Amino acid sequence: MNWKKSMMKKVSIVVPIYNGEKYIDNCVKNLLKQSYSNFEIILVDDGSVDNTAERCDYYSKYDTRIKSIHQKNSGVCAARNFGTDAATGDYLLYIDVDDDIVPNLVEDNVKLAIENDADVVFYSFWYHDLDSDIRTENTYEGFFSGNNEEFFITKLTETIDHELFNAPWNKLFNLEFVRKNNLRFVPEYTIYEDITFSANMLQFAKRIVINPNRYYVYYIRKSGSGLSTYSEHYFDSVTRFYNDAMAYCSQYSDNEFQKNKFTNLYIKLVTTNLKQISCRKQFTFSDKISRISDICDSKTFRDALGIRDIERRKKLIKFLVLSHNKLGILLMYSYLGR
Repeated sequence: MNWKKSMMKKVSIVVPIYNGEKYIDNCVKNLLKQSYSNFEIILVDDGSVDNTAERCDYYSKYDTRIKSIHQKNSGVCAARNFGTDAATGDYLLYIDVDDDIVPNLVEDNVKLAIENDADVVFYSFWYHDLDSDIRTENTYEGFFSGNNEEFFITKLTETIDHELFNAPWNKLFNLEFVRKNNLRFVPEYTIYEDITFSANMLQFAKRIVINPNRYYVYYIRKSGSGLSTYSEHYFDSVTRFYNDAMAYCSQYSDNEFQKNKFTNLYIKLVTTNLKQISCRKQFTFSDKISRISDICDSKTFRDALGIRDIERRKKLIKFLVLSHNKLGILLMYSYLGR
């Protein structure tokens, strides 16, 4: 394909923003520095109470490729959905306002999407821990282009292990594919909404590319991050992810290894939730026992604990959950969380 002709393909870049005024300038600067010029930037102000709305409107006047849209505060999922609905491109990117990207992100991955007729292109990234100011490469190796079954058999578990599976910001999507399959983020969930979206998306993707090169800098802000704060919908969110992941695996007959990978991830996420509940000072003893009991009673979680290849360090929690030893779970995580 003539690459100049392929530059006619338009890319919609959705940036959800809540109280992000101090990040917007850098984010827009990085986007405008892209070597690929046929794009639109959709800045979605999620009901911010700082000067985000004004900065978004300013940039929409600065460059005709930038749109500024506003919604009542509804969360990142609703903001991404709102931005997707406003998109007019051929391809779709989600960028978080407080992260960084390299100048050839769009060009390189659009080219791969076109050349391989891909529904989705995964690409790699760096982690940057702001507490230690250490940047670490995600060292995924090896290019892949293939159909959904080839990806499932040979690459899925690698993308889980290297966390390429998780987020929407390290993927370029064909916008028609997203709309045709009604792929949406679930607004009810404020945590782990990303992996739920990915598990649902892969049920429909027919052509998939993995680009091992790094283009995105994901900044880890431990204080105030979703992982360090308690979410009421945590268990429901990760269980929704797990059900979608099992539905995805059920499309293929030879799926035991992949199901075990997802199941161990689910168990890890739920045990993190049990630890959060047990260590949360704002909960009374009876609150903790009640919440732990609800998780122990979950048929989905109990069935997941029944897998043969459960990780060794999770065998104690398996025994405690299946025996409904709620006090044992509370005491164990209270002690470990000190």
